Amino acid sequence: MKDTIDPSRPWAIPETGDCPVADTLRLLGGKHAAKVLHCLVAGEMHFLELTRAMPDISRKVLTAQLGEFEQSGLVSRVEKQDARRRVGYSLTPKGRALAVILAQLYDWGLTYGPTKTEPSGQQGRPDEG
Repeated sequence: MKDTIDPSRPWAIPETGDCPVADTLRLLGGKHAAKVLHCLVAGEMHFLELTRAMPDISRKVLTAQLGEFEQSGLVSRVEKQDARRRVGYSLTPKGRALAVILAQLYDWGLTYGPTKTEPSGQQGRPDEG
């Protein structure tokens, strides 16, 4: 990926005036949206596994977020035909395409996040080093 942005690229789609960056950020802008997608990057997870991985998210909010992602085509929901009637969630190809972007946001957050004042060049937790 290039470190610079092509200056000839318009910031909005000329025909509609829509901004693809703003549209993407709106999709990922929920309080827990990035966390949910980041958990699913590793592979399919059942609802209970997701609640355990993200204890700060209520079941109601997680259900709503997964529903939004399913509607937008980022996540697929698969009902398991077993005795426990579990439901699995996984990223669709469209959702997996966001994995690289999420990794870049993660790295950016480590380097420039709210607790950083200048780039340190170090990887890991801010209290290390």
